[in-house]
Amino acid sequence: MFKYVVRRLLILIPILLGVALISSLMFYIVPGDIVRVMLGQHIDPYTYANVRTALGLDIPFGENFLGFMRNICRGDLGFSYIQQRSVNQVILEALPVTIKLTVVSLIVTIIVGIPVGILAAVKDRRAIGQAVNYGAMIGFSMPSFLLALFLQLFFGVWLGWFPIAGSGRGLISYVLPGLAIGLPSAAFYARVARASMLEVLTQEYILFATARGLPFNRVIINHGLRNALIPVITQIGMDFGMFMTGAVLTETIFNLPGMGRLIFSSINARDFPVLRGALLFSALIVVIVNLLVDLSYIRLDPRIASAIVREGSDADR
Repeated sequence: MFKYVVRRLLILIPILLGVALISSLMFYIVPGDIVRVMLGQHIDPYTYANVRTALGLDIPFGENFLGFMRNICRGDLGFSYIQQRSVNQVILEALPVTIKLTVVSLIVTIIVGIPVGILAAVKDRRAIGQAVNYGAMIGFSMPSFLLALFLQLFFGVWLGWFPIAGSGRGLISYVLPGLAIGLPSAAFYARVARASMLEVLTQEYILFATARGLPFNRVIINHGLRNALIPVITQIGMDFGMFMTGAVLTETIFNLPGMGRLIFSSINARDFPVLRGALLFSALIVVIVNLLVDLSYIRLDPRIASAIVREGSDADR
């Protein structure tokens, strides 16, 4: 198991190098002079020369990239000349907001999507199962920004239960944006959980457990649910990057200063040092989460652990 984790960690290195390489190319492939794009056409020559030197644009790309990698090893992601502070500070200010929004969104997705999907599978041929299935299709088709505006109007303006913008009121400020992201995702995960559970219900061990006279609810929870959750957890790992950096419209609508809005504002302001650092940091989080998702399979299905052990033994021969 330890060797498997080490191999997976080693695989992350070329992935992060690729992200760093592509994000560094932005400084050279952006049309025009990137310094004038960032700071405007009327900057004085002294500032222009200093910024070009600080960004490493007065040296070849290879040397610039190696310098950037050395800075990363020291924990330095660069300096924002638009905001006049370090990229590390900018990201650390936006990260807690996105983490809170991601946690709330995932909670909504999990507590709504998975039970609804399991219910739709168990009651597949009944009216409630068909209603849940069609409702999930409708919910998945609704854009998050449209749902966000409706939630603001109904729960924020008409009822006044939740704030409609900002993050100054603690976790309650994340309820509406969390619902705006989590409910459409819950509808999608309900369909994934339904399809997975329907497949599991046809397996021989489910039929055998039912034939033994075990209660149907116990068969579903103890025997079917763990295997049915594997595709759901896989999808969560794949979508975690969307939760972390893809909520650009939602964070903009609710005026939340998170990572999604940071990336969007960096693109608009041509703040490429911040954009490069945010992309690299987001990629690091996504690959680590995917590693944790792979490790969670071992807890859900012991057969996967056995396959990993056999794979490690074959690799040592």
